[in-house]
Amino acid sequence: ITVDAGANLSAPIGLAHTFAEGQGSMAVSRHSIEIGSGASVDIVDRHAGPDGVSYLSSSIVDLTIGEGASVNYTLAIEEGDTAQRLARLRVTLARNAKLNLFVLNAGGKLVRQELDFVMNGEGADLVIAGANLIGGEAHIDVTSRISHFAPSTTASEIFRNVATGRGRGVFQGQINVAQPAQLTDARMACNTLLLSDDCDFSAKPELEIFADDVQCAHGATVTDLEESYMFYLMARGISEVN
Repeated sequence: ITVDAGANLSAPIGLAHTFAEGQGSMAVSRHSIEIGSGASVDIVDRHAGPDGVSYLSSSIVDLTIGEGASVNYTLAIEEGDTAQRLARLRVTLARNAKLNLFVLNAGGKLVRQELDFVMNGEGADLVIAGANLIGGEAHIDVTSRISHFAPSTTASEIFRNVATGRGRGVFQGQINVAQPAQLTDARMACNTLLLSDDCDFSAKPELEIFADDVQCAHGATVTDLEESYMFYLMARGISEVN
């Protein structure tokens, strides 16, 4: 997919993947997307499949954002409850390029989603927001790497996670700042809510900095639902669901 330089698309580009084969099947997709300089585009990338069917979904997306271009990208994962998913999104940002990325993991029994960002141009700006909804016996793993190679680049990454049942989640996030990438401002946070005694979530945020004039931060929290919160919700007519 190629978007011409200076193009301003009024409608989003949709990448719709729906699994419709039988038990034990596999679906593989690969997309190469190039956004020209100064272009503006919205992209919706959705993956869905039926419950009760064991299958493997594999997806690779290479996204190149040209100088001064702006992209809003939504990645929605709604695979079936016995499906496996192995996927990678690799993004390269040029000078003054902007990417707003939203990631939703709300399906699949075993999910490994890799996110790889290369900040190649001065002034590139990256904003990532993600939500992982983990239930049953699902295992969802999100691995993210943001590599800053140019000065005055900015990145913000926040993931919110809710785990219940026997669900397991993993977040591995790394911010890498090379020596030429002075004046980088990069921040990462991972916050998790545990709703059962049998669920689990592991977070591993990392900073690897070789520049000396930067602002970088990371953090992670894991907590259960406090009784006072439950009382507040139930007092307003929301019943407790086991």
